[in-house]
Amino acid sequence: MKRSKNPTTSSKLPYISPCNYLPPEVWTQILSNLPAKTLLKSRCVCKSWCSIIDDPDFAHMHFQHSQINSGNNNKLLVALEGMGDYGDQGYLLTVRDAQTLGKIDQIFEIHSDEYRILGSCNGLLLVKRSAFPYDREELRLWNPCIRKSLILPTCPFLSYLPGFHSRYLFGFAPRSKDYKVVAFELDDSLGKGHEKVYFSVYTLSNQQWTVRNTLNTSNLNTNNTYGLFHYLSTAVFFRGAAYWLGNNDKRTQALTHLASFDYDKENVTFLELPFSWDLNTVRFPFLLGESLAVFSISVATSSIWVLQQDNKKEPWTLWFSGKSSGDGYQVFSSCYIQRQQVFYCETDGGYFVCGNNTYYIGSCQVESFKRSMSSHLNLETYSESLVLFKGYGTRDLRSFP
Repeated sequence: MKRSKNPTTSSKLPYISPCNYLPPEVWTQILSNLPAKTLLKSRCVCKSWCSIIDDPDFAHMHFQHSQINSGNNNKLLVALEGMGDYGDQGYLLTVRDAQTLGKIDQIFEIHSDEYRILGSCNGLLLVKRSAFPYDREELRLWNPCIRKSLILPTCPFLSYLPGFHSRYLFGFAPRSKDYKVVAFELDDSLGKGHEKVYFSVYTLSNQQWTVRNTLNTSNLNTNNTYGLFHYLSTAVFFRGAAYWLGNNDKRTQALTHLASFDYDKENVTFLELPFSWDLNTVRFPFLLGESLAVFSISVATSSIWVLQQDNKKEPWTLWFSGKSSGDGYQVFSSCYIQRQQVFYCETDGGYFVCGNNTYYIGSCQVESFKRSMSSHLNLETYSESLVLFKGYGTRDLRSFP
């Protein structure tokens, strides 16, 4: 009598992809917690994972998760360093530790043209490239994490006429889930008291510029329209808006107001600062945890004021007041003159990163790292992001020009 074959050993079981063990929404939550570089490799596992990772909405979810996972204890900065006295020997794009400014990763090195970071948001950098002759300026979006670059179409305000000055902002509109570059054209060609501000908006979703109406400055109660937009390069992105400090009165050079641009509403508002005007004091906006704050420092004293957005009667709260140092004041004065951003870290009692230096609030001490950093540099916050990975006609960040 012949024995029958065991069906479990004589036939092969059908292959079941690991992607089918869980529904797509669960995989989306799991994948959103992985590092960006790991996700790029995970696209090859199966079609389901590839579809999830390539979704533009997933890129925004992943960024939010990466911010929560990183916390405040591992803050990184991306540095565009000019080699030589003024970048005449090329540029380095590096990732550095926010406390020691020690180099963690070098992304690329380039030996041509001139580059400057104009802003950052959600892991993307807005960079201006200037080639000789200087009527060949280009605006680019860089993602240093995944090393992707996108060249923007020519800005409608790209001009070099006397009396015209262009300033840029970069941010994210939460409602439309779109990244926007805003170009302000300041026209003071007609003289004092007749300044005008025009603006145009580039949206990443359609990759086009749209010229908006002239900003209505008649309701701003100002006699110094130009001064209100002079320090856009120090702007910080916070909850769908860009914030910077401006001067509202031509009688003084002190920064008197906090200005903001809402990326969804596309309008500008101004709020008076809570302290008196003082030419011997410099001020900077910065992010203090989940709040927007303004740091003020003179030779003798320093203070931090926090904006309470839900309290319209008393919007400012004094969070810190203490001593300062002459060395600290000189560091911040230099950043003020060069219109550079400052960055705040909450570890070690709280400290600011200002160019090549760190300033500790409690001890008022300054630590300099000039040997490890170029004297000609831009610093911005570094974050992992998948934006620009797919669907925008990007190129490798290291492919120049």
